Amino acid sequence: MSLPLLFADDRVNQDTSRPLRSWLRNPALVTGFLLLVVIVGMMVCAPLISGYSPNQQDLYHVLSGPSSAHLLGTDELGRDVWARLLYAGRVDLVIGVAAVVAPFVLGSLLGLVAGYYGGVIDVIIMRLLDIVVAFPFYVLVIAIVFALGAGIGSIFVAITLVGWVSYTRIVRGEVLVAKRLGYVQAAKAGGLSAPRILIRHLLPNVLTQAVIYAMSDVVLTILAVVTLGYLGLGVQPPTPEWGSMMQEGSEFLRIHPLLATAPGIAVVLVGLALSLIGDGLSAELGKS
Repeated sequence: MSLPLLFADDRVNQDTSRPLRSWLRNPALVTGFLLLVVIVGMMVCAPLISGYSPNQQDLYHVLSGPSSAHLLGTDELGRDVWARLLYAGRVDLVIGVAAVVAPFVLGSLLGLVAGYYGGVIDVIIMRLLDIVVAFPFYVLVIAIVFALGAGIGSIFVAITLVGWVSYTRIVRGEVLVAKRLGYVQAAKAGGLSAPRILIRHLLPNVLTQAVIYAMSDVVLTILAVVTLGYLGLGVQPPTPEWGSMMQEGSEFLRIHPLLATAPGIAVVLVGLALSLIGDGLSAELGKS
């Protein structure tokens, strides 16, 4: 290998390692990631950490306070609050992340098509978007879940039908700028088909802002799931869920405030972790 090629390889290796070092120096990104890893790790290891089943009852210790046997006490049925908090986190986090995937994919594809083709297609998609945006997010989600019936399936359908609009707006705006750039024009001049230009060339270059928004959207989705649970329209008992735990615990705020406040604190911590990751990604990807 010649010296110039050797030095070129060294430069490539150095360039590929720079983003990682930059990300590790971002305090918001590192803090958010570590906090999320701790939270998810505790939920995954819930059987080992709590020592109780979330629905296991101890009728001799109903509404008891924190103790060595029950870290956060027990609820009105004698169930361990700490165990239910961890298992409920599994449910809310899985739904929160999974429910963002469909709106992300649907909204990104619609934004990609609307921005690239324009014309009648763009008008139709944007008018549909305006109709959805005309209603407040939570009101529309609650109305759809109420119409379909409480349950996880209804939550997924409702969030998908409402949540795609933000991704469509973001991706469409990026495509309107990117399609005028040289690499897209070169792809057109080279005779590449529109689907190939969209998927192979445009899509990877316009998803950055949508991915960043998805981090905050997970927080909004978890809040929506918790709100539905609080209203009795979300995950149904006896499955533990933070919203339903807060609703059940609100009746005992004076004698056992942890029943309602512990799930609220858990929601805040998850939201904080995801928000920090989103801010960190925004700062790092904005440099590129």
